[in-house]
Amino acid sequence: MKPRSISLLALAASSLAIGGSVAVSEAGSRTVTLRDIEFSPERLSISKGTTVAFKFRDGTTVHDVRSTGSKRFKPISDRSSGSVSRTFTSAGTYRYVCTLHPGMSGRITVR
Repeated sequence: MKPRSISLLALAASSLAIGGSVAVSEAGSRTVTLRDIEFSPERLSISKGTTVAFKFRDGTTVHDVRSTGSKRFKPISDRSSGSVSRTFTSAGTYRYVCTLHPGMSGRITVR
């Protein structure tokens, strides 16, 4: 295996060991699903230039997506269905929450 592949596998294994879900992606597109009052996956690791689609699949339960911390992206207003995409062009960690549901949070790491 290449060193980069080993590093990505180690990152995924360590994240799963502490109880979270993580998805790793090369540039392209990825999906974060909002369902059952949670983001899935909660943690996502992507390359610069990747587009992330936030898919709302909770029926009548309304969610929003607001970034927190120093790295920000355009907020997504209240909705219960459909999909909204954001493209991440700058490296860093983007933390986000649903302000309507305490404890509903996620993180995207752009490398």
